[in-house]
Amino acid sequence: MVSPVNRLRRLAWRGLAALPAPVREVATLPVRRRADAELRALAPMPAAERRLYLGPWNTAGQAYAWARAVERHLPGVAAQNLAAHRSAAAGTFRYPADQALSALAQRGHVREIHGARVLREATHVVFESGRPVLADLHAGSMLADVPELEAAGIRHAVLFHGSEIRDLRAHAEAYAHSPFHGPWDDYLRTLQGVVERNRRDLADYAGPVLVSTPDLLDVLPGATWLPLVVEVERFAGAAGAPVLERPRPVVLHAPSNPRLKGTEAVERVLEGMQAAGLVEYRRLTGVPHARMAAFVGDADVVVDQVVLGNPGVLLAETLAAGRLAVAHLAPGVRERMARSDRDRGGDGVVPVLDADPDTLEEVLRGVLDERGRHTELAARGPAWARRHHDGTRAAEVLDRVLLST
Repeated sequence: MVSPVNRLRRLAWRGLAALPAPVREVATLPVRRRADAELRALAPMPAAERRLYLGPWNTAGQAYAWARAVERHLPGVAAQNLAAHRSAAAGTFRYPADQALSALAQRGHVREIHGARVLREATHVVFESGRPVLADLHAGSMLADVPELEAAGIRHAVLFHGSEIRDLRAHAEAYAHSPFHGPWDDYLRTLQGVVERNRRDLADYAGPVLVSTPDLLDVLPGATWLPLVVEVERFAGAAGAPVLERPRPVVLHAPSNPRLKGTEAVERVLEGMQAAGLVEYRRLTGVPHARMAAFVGDADVVVDQVVLGNPGVLLAETLAAGRLAVAHLAPGVRERMARSDRDRGGDGVVPVLDADPDTLEEVLRGVLDERGRHTELAARGPAWARRHHDGTRAAEVLDRVLLST
């Protein structure tokens, strides 16, 4: 929901836009000067043979994590990411970013200052969610950037995270517990509109296509899976008491988007089990990401999502911390994960308990009845996270698909 302050700001800008151009230029000059100063203050890209720029959204902090992964694992590569704020308020999760562009700065000469710098400095670009990196960072399309990037000799790819490219109707047909069943409200109609726009743009895009989770390979069959990256050692080091030794295990749920995580069903089960004295339920909301490792490490069980069928960032962090991970993974998604693990020398056992709204309570009661077996499953998590989510695989993919071509 738009805050009253942001609503007033929008009304003020609409009022300015209605003024005659000369008056408007004078009225906005102080704001534009401040905006341009912020744009000029953005740090230049480090010197390197290959220079990768990712933006503009930094969803779940992943663009920053991928940037660090290629710098850490690929010689001769420097990387930067951009997080363009969508409102004047700071983001709740406060993910780190190389360049954070405020809503104010986006009122300035973005293309002339920031865009020109990207064209001078980058050799490769990843468009997040089909959005451009040179200007018009939220409303624009990556297609607007392509001619300028190619004229400058800059190679590019597009990366999709999930809800911005996953067709809601198709998901509802494929998943019994899809959050997109039933009547649609404005939120779902808007989301479907974003999906349809991105799919139209993608039909006209000739570069490589990346997806951050394996379920999206069903949505975009020609795409390449770019694994999520988490701070494996930080989460492993934050692990607290041994898993499932407490009489009442702590079960954590931290939905970034409750509607898309099945939170209503999760809470119905966990609140009932807590009332029965079986578990201690903790729900996290609005916690900065820098504090998440401590909360995950102090849990016994983490329930990620039970309706989408995909493995997200919290699931990878849970595995890294050696906590028992619960999520709904579609059978094809689990098989892709298992096959990928075998390819990297693992045994193909995905250390995630599957649950949906109908089975969650039964699954958790099974955990309480067989603690030893589930402790062993949780113990597999850190090794899995190191094989798949420490940045090594992600760097290999970016090198193969974009940086070495």
